[in-house]
Amino acid sequence: MRKLNWPVLKALHAIYAKGSTSARVQDDDFIKYLLDHGQIGHKRGNVKVLVREDGFNDFHQQHYLQKYLHYTDFLEKVNVDTDARKTFTEDDIQTLMLIYENREELASKLVNVEDFSAKIFEKQGSKYLKKKDSVRNAVLKILRVAEFPQSSRELQWRLVVDHTHPDAVILCENRSFLKQTWLATELTVKLWQVGGNNIRMVDDIDHWDLKRPIYYSCDWDFHGLSIFCRIKEKLALRGVSLLLLFPPPPQTRLPVDSFEHYSHWSFDKPFSGLLPEEFKPHERELILELIAANQWVEEESSQLGEMYRYTQALNAGSSHSVVED
Repeated sequence: MRKLNWPVLKALHAIYAKGSTSARVQDDDFIKYLLDHGQIGHKRGNVKVLVREDGFNDFHQQHYLQKYLHYTDFLEKVNVDTDARKTFTEDDIQTLMLIYENREELASKLVNVEDFSAKIFEKQGSKYLKKKDSVRNAVLKILRVAEFPQSSRELQWRLVVDHTHPDAVILCENRSFLKQTWLATELTVKLWQVGGNNIRMVDDIDHWDLKRPIYYSCDWDFHGLSIFCRIKEKLALRGVSLLLLFPPPPQTRLPVDSFEHYSHWSFDKPFSGLLPEEFKPHERELILELIAANQWVEEESSQLGEMYRYTQALNAGSSHSVVED
């Protein structure tokens, strides 16, 4: 489902919990969508009030209720105002949750506001925090600092969502799943962002974490699968195997030249230059299909829990290499 802003999420929850809302959200595209599809309607005699229709509560429970509760609990925990006037987007809140999980790391290596904005609020750019006072103030409150420094050092952060007793470790190429911090609790796993230039972070994985199954979640394209091979090689030197999270069928396969996708297959090399022996038979089959069709599968197109459980089922009965005491 599409991501919403905080005022809309608050309004939808009010409709769910109370049956109606007078929040000024009727110009929002998603509200218009719900009106057009009969999930909500206007109160008879007062078009400024939105009311729930048959099926709305089931829809809300399925798609937005748990996320809204996660967000509310988090904002209250960090003492950030949950007033509907806040213009947080879902991505803002999820990024704040990730910042909170890594607050000590980020505060100890704090960079100027432009660098912080560009590196943590990845898709929003270096000026984002300067434009959104509410988000910047929330970041400062979470990090317990008065202001960002004027200058920056060249630093690399280790972004993790911890679990006290994880059953497994999932290394993620992108940051999307780490922003859904509740996944660590729901799946009983520890989440790391490891990919691209972050690959050296694998060297910092704790000895005890190496005793657990380790999975890698990535885009199924040349770039993502190449990084998987490099990380697998690194972990092998420490006596540990790496499992590749497999997107459950039917996968959403995108053309390689889709918008803002810059990884391409090498058609002049067998298996696009990847080493076939690094992959299991079902993995090789999917990769060959993607190469033949010049397609890729985006990491975020599947739910992490579904990928994790599907991969566990595929690998049922297989053994994992671990580090001995």
